[in-house]
Amino acid sequence: MFNLTIPGVLFFSAAVLCVLGVAAHELLGAPMVLGPLEASGLEDEVVWLHRFSWHVGTVAVIAMAGMFLLAIWHPAGTSFAVVASLMSAGFAACAVSLAVFGDPVMWSTPAPYPWTVVAILGFAGALVSRSPG
Repeated sequence: MFNLTIPGVLFFSAAVLCVLGVAAHELLGAPMVLGPLEASGLEDEVVWLHRFSWHVGTVAVIAMAGMFLLAIWHPAGTSFAVVASLMSAGFAACAVSLAVFGDPVMWSTPAPYPWTVVAILGFAGALVSRSPG
C-alpha cells in the first residue's frame, strides 16, 4: 500500500519523474540523438560507445526510480532515497557543468533541469523522514 506520509509522497513524485524521464529519454531523445549519430560518419567504436552510454543513462534512471520506490516501503528506505538523490544531483551537476564550461547549447536540452528537481524531492523526503516527530 502507498505510504501517504510527506516523505512517501516526495519519494513517489521523484520516482514518477524518473519514469517520465526514462520514457522521454528513450522515446523522444534516442531518435533525435542516435539517428544523426549513426549518419555522422564517425568511427563505429565512437557511435556504439555513445549508444551504450545513452542506454546506461536510462538504466541508471530506472534504478533511481526503483530506489525511490524502495524508500517508500523498505525499512531502510531513506538510505535508498539518499543514494538515488545523490545520483540525480550528480546528473544535474554534470549537465550544468557541461552547459557552463562546455557548450551553452546544453541549456536548450532537458538535461540540466529534471535531475535537479528529482534530487530536491529525494533529499527533501529524506530530510523529512529523518526529522523527529
